[in-house]
Amino acid sequence: MKKTFSIAVLCMVCAIGLAGFSGCRLPRKKAAAAAAQQIRIDVAVDTALLRTVNQERRLLGTLSAYRETDVGPLSMGSVRVRYLPFKIGDYVEEGTVVAKMDDAQLVTTDAQFQQVKSQYERSKALYEASALSKAQFEGIEAQYTSMKRQMVTMEENTVLKAPFSGVITAKSVEEGELYSASMAPGGSKGVVRITQLNPLKMDLDVDDQTVRFIKKGMQVELTVDNGTDSLPVYGRVDYVNPVANSMSRTFGVRIIVQNPKHALLPGYFAEAHILISTRANCLSVPRSAVVDDRVFTVRDSVAISRKVETGLLTEKYAEIVSGVSAGDIVVVSGNKALPDSAVVTILK
Repeated sequence: MKKTFSIAVLCMVCAIGLAGFSGCRLPRKKAAAAAAQQIRIDVAVDTALLRTVNQERRLLGTLSAYRETDVGPLSMGSVRVRYLPFKIGDYVEEGTVVAKMDDAQLVTTDAQFQQVKSQYERSKALYEASALSKAQFEGIEAQYTSMKRQMVTMEENTVLKAPFSGVITAKSVEEGELYSASMAPGGSKGVVRITQLNPLKMDLDVDDQTVRFIKKGMQVELTVDNGTDSLPVYGRVDYVNPVANSMSRTFGVRIIVQNPKHALLPGYFAEAHILISTRANCLSVPRSAVVDDRVFTVRDSVAISRKVETGLLTEKYAEIVSGVSAGDIVVVSGNKALPDSAVVTILK
């Protein structure tokens, strides 16, 4: 009798214990679920708006000087530089005398030319007075014309002038030194090198799918690395080669970029934005808002996943054909592994 009572009591105690254990597990699950609902995920958002969306292709190139030349005498011999006042980085106007070479040969040749010139002028007067035959006069005139050309060439090789406005970017000698055209291999082939910095040019090799959108005179927006000016940079198409390169099968395109303040320099990398198409009043969201054809919209701090159909896609924006309405707040950052119906905190 006592054993039966003890077993009954033991069974009752175990039953109560098991019931209590099971009762404890259920509230814990609910508590964990509730706690999970309180975890907030930080996200950045934007607004779905009607925008003008431009589709473009980007072509990488390098800015280079529009013109560059080495200024030096044509003589292959050595000649001393008598005047060279400029240093690298100096700006010179077109026609400025940048250097003067030794003029000993010029002085000697000029003396000879003055004699020939005097003989020519006397002969001309005699010929006009019919005191000299035409054959004699033409022989003297030919000698004078040849000597005059020789003097012009010698003057150009003695007094060196800038053929266009630009910056001195290289020097092969200093004032007082001997100059020879072969003395600086790989460097300047002249006494100085002049580089035109305004405008600059950008030469591109364009494929057949893109070249049809490029027309002479069209404006092209550029993104320039190392540019110091925060304003957009624009250029104009100078020409489009209608014949493809036989090896690369690409078409040559040149863009001219005005550079009055010399904020851009030859050698800067630049990216040309070639406009392919444009669409006005296009419902769009930032491109980063679309992940696997889904967009998260936020309302009352809850992110809801929505299936969307996209249309025109650009680097910045995605056209939304269906799934999102104008004015919806969409997640643009933090949405890669965001669960549906997650509670979010919007980053300011």
